[in-house]
Order: sequence, then structure tokens, then C-alpha cells
Amino acid sequence: MHLNKICFFLFVISFLAACKGSGDKENSGSREKFTGIKKNKQFGGCDTVSNKGISIIVNLWEPSDSSQSSKAIRAALTQKSIQRINSYGDSASIAANPQAGKSVKGAFDVFEKNYNDFKKDFPDAPGCWEVELKGDTVFSSPKVLFYQLDHYAFTGGAHPNTFRSYHAFDARTGSEIEMKDFISDSTALLSLVDKAFRKTEKLSAETDLEEAGYFLVNHKFVLPVAYVFTPEGILFYYNPYEIAAYARGAIQFTIPYAELDDVIDRDKVF
Repeated sequence: MHLNKICFFLFVISFLAACKGSGDKENSGSREKFTGIKKNKQFGGCDTVSNKGISIIVNLWEPSDSSQSSKAIRAALTQKSIQRINSYGDSASIAANPQAGKSVKGAFDVFEKNYNDFKKDFPDAPGCWEVELKGDTVFSSPKVLFYQLDHYAFTGGAHPNTFRSYHAFDARTGSEIEMKDFISDSTALLSLVDKAFRKTEKLSAETDLEEAGYFLVNHKFVLPVAYVFTPEGILFYYNPYEIAAYARGAIQFTIPYAELDDVIDRDKVF
């Protein structure tokens, strides 16, 4: 029922701040700006005195108008929230409670049941179970809304787990777009990211990353799961455990657009 460090990473890798726009305008199949509002949902609560209890907090920016694109984005964000919470639930409990896949409250109910079942077996186990999701816009163009979703969870163990993901939504339809669809030359991009990573970590071009303690995939350097377009360039974000130990924390850096002219398909973004 618990996810250990490796399971958590496998979960989060499978998934794949503020948008300045206000006001909404449809123009030639693209959308100029989004209006939005922060929505907060909270279920349960942790008793810090007795160090027990459960808490689910979902605090997301959502587009607030009645357009089909905004409705689609709101539905996608709700579904992502449900999936994140259910990732800590027992599969049998989720299957027995169909509402767990339909609403945040339904997912919370299963999360609560799993906690209570755990406490019956281990009544002296300390600590609250908590999941907190925070979402906000990163950047929007007339064609795409880029979104950041931060995930914090503690369900026992040595420390909590955190994970950040980025998402892109078609401004006209609200459908989600994979970030790789904006890349025209993935080989060139990987080379640029390798150089930027080494510069950030103060490593020479000759340094063997595995010997230096970094985690590679099949002995090869790879792009992070999370990267996103910003006003300045593309932000690359390696989550804890993705390329380095938890204690190292997240590793992030931005490559400016001036270095990306031949690497990205600008017409799909701007």
C-alpha cells in the first residue's frame, strides 16, 4: 500500500506561475489570453499534537470562462488530481469504490480508508498521511497554455516525496499536447541540455556522470521528464531521484531561446 522511493519515481515518471493574461479573446483559431481563478479543496486534516490523521489539499489555478477549451483544461486538471491521490490507494479499494476515479472527494475516501486500515494493523505508527497538489500557469501564448503541477506526499517513511510536472494545453481546444511535439531536433536539444547540465553542476565535458554519482538511463544521459516553455526560454527540471540522490534535490536550468532557434518549432508555440 505504500510506495517506496523507487515506486514513487516509477509512478511520477509515467505521468507525463502565473499566467499574466486576464481577459479572453478568440482570434483566427487562437486564443489571446486566459482568465482564471485559484480553486482550493481540502479534505481531512492532520492533528499535529497527536501526530496522526490524513490530509488532502488541492490548490489549482483553473481557467474560469465557459469556453470549450477551458472546460477541457479544467477536466484534465481534475483527472490529474484524482490520479495522483489514487496512486497512494490500494487497488482493490479503488476498484470497490468507483467514485474514487470520478472525484477528488471519492479519491480522498479511499485514501482515508487505507489510512484507517493501516492504523489498525500498526496503531503505534506515527505521522499523518498527506497529499498536497499545487498548480499554476507558467506561460501562455495565443496557441498554448503551459502549466506547472507540484506534488507533495507523505505516507510514512524516512521523508516526504515531491514531484513537479509540466503540461501544455492547446489554447483553442484545451487538449493536452506532449512537450516533445514542440521539438524539431531532439538530438541537438539533448546535446544542449547536456552542456547546460554540466555547467549548472560545475562539471567538465570529460566528466563521467555515473562515476560522479549521477543516475543515467542505460548509461546514457537523457532529458528530464519535466521541461516547459517560459518567457525566457525552456526550463529543464530534474526531479529528486531522477538524475541524482534525494538529498541533492531538484536540478533545474533554463536554456534561452537564442540558443534554441534550430531546435524548436516556434510556429507551434508562438
